[in-house]
Order: sequence, then C-alpha cells, then structure tokens
Amino acid sequence: MMIGIDFGTTNSGVAVWTPRGTTMIEIAGQQDTLPSVVAQTDKGFVTGRYALTQTDENPDFTFRNIKRYLGREFDEQEHSHFQLAEGPDGKVWWRGRDGLISGPTLVAEILKSLLIAAESHLKVKPSGAVIAVPVDCTQAQKDAVREAARLVGLERVELFEEPYAAAVAYGVTALDDKFTRVVIYDLGGGTFDVTVLHMKNGVTSPAGMNGIGFLGGADFDARIVEDCADKFFAEHGIDLRGKPHCMVRLVKEAEEAKRRLSDVTETIIHLPQLVLTDDKGLLTLKQKLKRSELEAMTKDLVASTVTCLTEALKQADLSKKEIEHVLLVGGQSRMPLIHSVLSRFFGPDKLVTGPRPEHAVALGAAIQAAEIEGRKAKSVLERIAPASIGITRFGGEFVPVIKRGEKYPVRKTAELCTVKDGQAILGLEITQGEAVAAEDNERLVFYQIGAEALPAGELTVTVTLDVDAGGQLSVMAGDEVIIGLKDKAA
Repeated sequence: MMIGIDFGTTNSGVAVWTPRGTTMIEIAGQQDTLPSVVAQTDKGFVTGRYALTQTDENPDFTFRNIKRYLGREFDEQEHSHFQLAEGPDGKVWWRGRDGLISGPTLVAEILKSLLIAAESHLKVKPSGAVIAVPVDCTQAQKDAVREAARLVGLERVELFEEPYAAAVAYGVTALDDKFTRVVIYDLGGGTFDVTVLHMKNGVTSPAGMNGIGFLGGADFDARIVEDCADKFFAEHGIDLRGKPHCMVRLVKEAEEAKRRLSDVTETIIHLPQLVLTDDKGLLTLKQKLKRSELEAMTKDLVASTVTCLTEALKQADLSKKEIEHVLLVGGQSRMPLIHSVLSRFFGPDKLVTGPRPEHAVALGAAIQAAEIEGRKAKSVLERIAPASIGITRFGGEFVPVIKRGEKYPVRKTAELCTVKDGQAILGLEITQGEAVAAEDNERLVFYQIGAEALPAGELTVTVTLDVDAGGQLSVMAGDEVIIGLKDKAA
C-alpha cells in the first residue's frame, strides 16, 4: 500500500487513504506530525521530538530547516549558517561529527521515522509513497528527494506538487457540476506558493502560480530572534548572534512564542542561564512579546505574499473578485495577521480552513497515492510546467523548448548544430528558468556529444525533451538517452 508524505521545512507528516476516510498517522504514538529536525549524536541519528529535546546539549549537530537547502548549489544559497558547507558535488552539505553529511542522508532519516510509523499503523511495510514537493521544486531538489527515498528502500516514489495535494485534500476536484475559481495560499515553514486553479466538469487546471522559495515560518521566527538579540545586546552588551549555542536555543523558543501568539495577545520569551560571562556570571533572557509587535515586524513578509497573489491572478487573467474560495495551507497560514490581510484582499467570506492547514498536503498526497494504485477513483488534475526548460545556444543564449505553463505530459524537440568547421565535440546544456542568459538559470544537464568533423552547421542533432504526467524529465540526443528519470527511483 502506498502512503502520502508531506516532507516539510518545519514539520513532516504521513497519511493513508481508506474507504472510511483519509487519516494522519501518529508518530511514535503521540503526535500526528514529526518536527523536521535531525540530530547526530555519538550513538547515531535521532529525529523529530527526540532531536529537539537534546538541542541544548548538542546544538552544533542538530539540523533544522533541511528542506530549505536541499539540492541547492552552495555558491547560490541565500542564507549562510555555520552548519553548512560545500559538498563534493557543489551542493549544500551539513557539517557532521565525522565529516560532511549530504542532504539526502538527512532527509532519509526523516523518511525512515515516517515509514516506521506507517508500518506500525498499517501492519505492513508501505510499498511506495507519494511525496509532496513545492510547485517550483527544481530538478536537483527532486533528485535529492528521490535519492533520500532510495536510501530508505521505498520501492516506488511519485512526486506531487503541494498546492495540488492541498486542493485534493480540500475536495475541490469533486466539484464537477459547476465552474469554480480557487486560490491555494500555501505558507509553510520554508516556502510560499500561491496557485490559482480552475475547476470545470471534473477537471482541475492550474491557471496561475507564483511564490517565494525562501519565505516561510522560519523567516517569521528569524524576526523574533533578531528582535530578542538586539534587546539583549542593548541590555548586556553581548551579541548572541556570535554564539551558535545560544542562537539554537533562541530559535527554538522564538518558534514556540510565535505559535503561542496565534492564540494569545502577548507572551514571554524566557531562556534561563543562556550565556556565561566573566563579570556577571550566567545571564538569562526574559522578554515580553506582543502579537501587535510581531505583526509590525513581519508585515513586509505578509505583504510580499500579497504581491505574489497579485502576480498569480494576473497570470490567470482573473480579478480577486472572481475568486470564489481561498484555501489556507501550511502552519504559518494560521497567523491572525494573514487571515486579516487576506480577508481584506479577497473579502471576509472566501477563506477556507477545512482540514488543519498543516495536514492538508499529507492528506492530499495520501489520496493521490490511493488513486495511483486504483484503490480510489481518479480525479482529473492537469499539471503544468512551473518553469521553462530549454537548451543553450552558442553565445550563452537560453532557448526555451518546453515553456512555463505548458501542460504535462509534453514532448518537444530542438535542433543543435555545430558552429565551427571541423568541430569534434558538440556541447549540450539544458537549463531551467526564465532568464535570457542560460548561466542565470538552473543547469539540469551538461553533456558532450562526439561530432563528425564537418563544416560548420552541417552536423545537426535533434534534442528531445520529454516530461511525463508526473513531471519527470527525460532527455535524448538523437537516439541516445542522456537523462532517463524513469530508470531511476520512480
């Protein structure tokens, strides 16, 4: 039986569909989500709440926000952190006790905990999983997720975009007798996605999408951390930002304080015996934080999501008045300020919070898993390319072959030819993005093809790009397979 997995920046979850309904699976018999935290101890890896409980004693090797950096080039990642380093493949890796640790290795530990919970619940080992990923997930990030799944022995893995999973969980694909326009507002721990969906006659079609790869609950936490650090420095003359052990504790407490402020109007951030000084001994951080203060320090973050909303609606050629439902997804969407801003933007009666926001993606992934296996009737959900994929021409120009917004599955070809007399090697570079200069996009493929020594332009190779219904890319040069993702963990 296949299961549904939401691998999140802050929390992860696993769910299963049955004819009686879709259910979140309890982790270790206690909670229905697992903190996406991995710690390396002297006895091995621990995850989730076990990892959190030992944070104070082991801050250097307790890893959070793994998803934010997974599959990213080290020299392109936007946020520096003392735990991060450049791996042998040029990607972001983590500094472990005995050397560097790859992203897929850490993700595999999280998946392992979810699979143990699923097997305990089902009384049988899951045969595969639908794993939800951000809508703008790059090929490198998808490959990293698949590698993590391979490491834990998952026989079958399908990737499913998070907004679509949320839509399935909310049941919008069941509206087959009327036309509906829906916005998925997905603000999780590390990424923000907004997707505009059209539903008509049982078919769900994406009409517009936008998002920010580095915006989520972690950024709201960071504003609290900065505020506390500034106040502590003003009071004691000590900059906590230069003390990693202190910052790990502060980040943890900031996240908990932010959550409390969704239910109360003020809270206390209290970290006893936080830092040892020569003249004052052990110092404690104790500061009051009001909801209004949090809203003031994060209003620009919320405003940036509204900018994305506006762009997605423009792409869909819709006005905000034409939107009938706004589905809130992701734990950070619980913030009262977000409800207030969206109510003013769309109108007070359009917000929908059906399943718990942090559960929607996992539940939708489980429903998709059941549909793949034929245990549940399939809904018709069209999927589109989140970014253009194309080839690099001589001089570095990016030429889109599969354009952003094209429906999957799609198969397109382009011609690549020699540009110099007697050219012995033809370079094939495939990138993904919207920049005119190929170097500003994400490189997916670089492959050298042996060329016959002919005058310039007389040797032509047909390049075929094939993306299947699940968003998996295959590349062929003539009859030669350069990338065949179907041959990997699929």
